[in-house]
Amino acid sequence: MSQDNTPPRDGSSREPGEEQVPPASNVPPEPQQPNQPPVPPQPLSPPHSFPPPGGNPQQGPPPQQGAFGQPVYPNQPSGPAQQAYAGQDPAYQQEPEHPDAVKRQRLVIGGIVLGVLVLIGVVIWVLLSLLGTRPEAVAPSPTPTATLGPLPRDTDSRDFQVGDCFAEFDPNATKAKAVACDTEHSAQLGAIHTYAQDDSFPGTNALRDKGREVCKSIKFNDAVDNYTNLLQQNVYPSQSSWDRGDRRVDCFIVVNTGSTLKEDLLRK
Repeated sequence: MSQDNTPPRDGSSREPGEEQVPPASNVPPEPQQPNQPPVPPQPLSPPHSFPPPGGNPQQGPPPQQGAFGQPVYPNQPSGPAQQAYAGQDPAYQQEPEHPDAVKRQRLVIGGIVLGVLVLIGVVIWVLLSLLGTRPEAVAPSPTPTATLGPLPRDTDSRDFQVGDCFAEFDPNATKAKAVACDTEHSAQLGAIHTYAQDDSFPGTNALRDKGREVCKSIKFNDAVDNYTNLLQQNVYPSQSSWDRGDRRVDCFIVVNTGSTLKEDLLRK
C-alpha cells in the first residue's frame, strides 16, 4: 500500500501509518422489489476531518461561499467597511471613525472660531472706545467786541473789551470812562490774554514778558500812520490782585500826556 503524504486542510502534517479513506463505491443501488415502499435517500456522511495536532476534532458547519467566491467563516465580520482591497493585508484595514470623535473635533473647531470672533470684537471695542474719548478740538474763542451800550460810561477794568476807547485813561485805576473812538480819547485796548483760574501766580517778570508778547499781536489799520507819538502799555495783575481772581494781561495803545486820539486804530 502506498503512503499518502497530502497534508490535511488545516495545514498539519499527516502522521505516517494513518489509514486512507477508501473511495466511495461505484456499485449501483439494488433494484427495488415490487410492492415495496421506496427507500428515502440517506444523507451522505460528512467527510472525515483530521484534528489539529494535540487537539480534539471540532465539528462545525462547512464555510459558505462569499460574493466573490471566498469562504465566509462563522463570527467573521461582513460588510463593505470590513472588506480589504486586493493585495491588502487585512490587519491594516481602517476602522470607521467613531461618531464621538467627529463631534469632539467639530466642537474644538467651533470653539477656536468663536474665540477668534470674540478677540476681534474686543479689539474693535477698544478702538472705538479710544476714538470716542479723544479730546475734541477746542475752537478758539472769538475776539471780544467793543462794549455795547450808551457812551460815555464808567466801566470796571474786568469788563474791558478789545477795541474799547477810554478818555483820561489811568492804567492803575480799577475803572475808566469808555467813550466813542471817533471822539477824543487817550487810550484804546488793543489785545488781552487771560490765565486759567487754577494757575499759580507766575511772577512779576513772567507777567511783564507776557504783556510784551500780547502787545506784539495787535493788528493796526492805516490810521496809525497819522500819529507819531503812540506807545504800547501792558497792564498785568499783582500778587494781591491775582489772589483776588485777576487773571488778565491787557495791552493798551496810548499817547503822550496832553495828546489825544480821534480814530479807531485797530484793523477790523
